[in-house]
Amino acid sequence: MGKISEKFILMDKLSTVERVILCASELFGTAILVFLGCMSCAIGLSGGNVPHVQISFAFGLAVMLSVQTFGHISGSHINPIITIAAAVTGQLAFIEVPIYFIGQFVGAFIGYGLLMSITPEHHQAKYELRHTGLNITENVKVLGVCSPQMNAELSGLQVMFCEFLLSLLFVLIVCSVWDYRNANKHDSVALKLGLAITGLALAGGPFSGANMNPARSFAPAAWHGDWNLHWAYWIGPILAGFVGGALYRILFTKPRPVEVEDTIEITPLKQRNTN
Repeated sequence: MGKISEKFILMDKLSTVERVILCASELFGTAILVFLGCMSCAIGLSGGNVPHVQISFAFGLAVMLSVQTFGHISGSHINPIITIAAAVTGQLAFIEVPIYFIGQFVGAFIGYGLLMSITPEHHQAKYELRHTGLNITENVKVLGVCSPQMNAELSGLQVMFCEFLLSLLFVLIVCSVWDYRNANKHDSVALKLGLAITGLALAGGPFSGANMNPARSFAPAAWHGDWNLHWAYWIGPILAGFVGGALYRILFTKPRPVEVEDTIEITPLKQRNTN
């Protein structure tokens, strides 16, 4: 397990090919997350309302699949806030952050596009019957499948704060995985991280949707033009990435003993040492 560095890492020694591989790994991993996770939200094809439990487990297991498949290549961040936390804690060189972002956002867009390609057009969004004129009722599109959806009783600030808190918890979980003191607890780490997402989604879903991932929020919004209060799903999680990484680094990180410096291993969500 790599250490949480005592200093920030600005540059790395990676070749162009290695950078492309990192980007491709994040692209495929995020595409898997969005494709499988958002597939569970296709209400029309399920014959009715999809249980919240089903959606929560679908996203959690999609995270598990991505981490298991690509964790040893790029760390399988598949989420910009994890990349931010990795840079803040010294796990990742800052020069690599844009590479990860490109892979994540492009991957999310492609993953959602693949879902739309196999979804009948009339099932690609939620519709409601609304009066659009005198004695005229039309089926009006309300929201695209899997687009960010907040509880109507919450304000935009409450949704942002909810996303911040949920994201902060997940960032702290990931930082604990990076901690060298946790190196003997990495059995089935992909499953553990997937279940962590499931637990957070089960709890926070009724409040804000528990997106906790700007790339996951971006893809359906971009495809359907659902930008209402979209800022809450960016500001909250991104702040959590910075705050969570800094909090763990300042409060909980201990210097690594010299004798364990040579036992570094690559684990999911952890990029190799770039010093």
